[in-house]
Amino acid sequence: MGSPKSGGVPRAAHVVLTVDTAELELAADALRQSGARAIEERHIGNAIELWAVLGDSAASTAFVDRWRERWHAGVEMVDLTPSDTWKRYSEPVIVNEKLAIVPAWMSFQEKERFPFVVSIDPEESFGLGDHPTTRIVADLLCRLMAPKSSVLDMGSGSGVLSIVAALLGARRVLGIDRAIGAVDVAQRNAERNAVDEVTEFYQGSSVPNDEQFDLVVANILAPVLLDLCEPIVRSVEPGGTVILSGLRSDRREDVINRYVAGGCHLAEDLVLEGWCGVVMTKQQ
Repeated sequence: MGSPKSGGVPRAAHVVLTVDTAELELAADALRQSGARAIEERHIGNAIELWAVLGDSAASTAFVDRWRERWHAGVEMVDLTPSDTWKRYSEPVIVNEKLAIVPAWMSFQEKERFPFVVSIDPEESFGLGDHPTTRIVADLLCRLMAPKSSVLDMGSGSGVLSIVAALLGARRVLGIDRAIGAVDVAQRNAERNAVDEVTEFYQGSSVPNDEQFDLVVANILAPVLLDLCEPIVRSVEPGGTVILSGLRSDRREDVINRYVAGGCHLAEDLVLEGWCGVVMTKQQ
């Protein structure tokens, strides 16, 4: 994307939506459906601002025009020069006693303490691995994934969960993300962690219909988990595991009920900082 410049400083168009908590998931999903690579939440009083880059100014304006009657929406031009400042304040993510996720630009002094260390560069903010839902799923993978499993990672982003699965001994990992740039970022991260021979990434939003996996991870928003229930369940081997995350605790029952009706039973669920992870087992 070409960035307009002001006085020689590169700038990018950001869509800004102001929503209440009840509309958060719907608004975030609308942004992702329109190509948002990452969504930043800013809590302003009782409201939440969602900031995202969709493309150029024309794409951003078109999105705002479409949704302005439902949400307060606008386009802000943001200087890109300080965009890497956050890297200086990034810290390793200690998932559990076995796994740490470390920013690629950092020196990690405690590397020898952990059997598995994932090095991640999210580049244009596809996810460093510090979000509660990512930490939930990474921890569950450490505990539940059998060696030599085949794994489908829906909403793979920077590739962090795919890489975790590969380092834990998966024989094949397929990551899918709807964001256009996610594939290249995930592939670079897989190469960085020397797991590119067992990982594959492609751009899209549909679940493969010609293959079944031992384990499926779907770290995406609740509305998408509900929409994809049938194809996700179909993509799991009988007796296989589905790990669902990306949902707020208040959407837990809706998602569990849909997947139980679709042929799964609940094996485990847990909550971290208001976000929920659910483990389902497909019936034999």
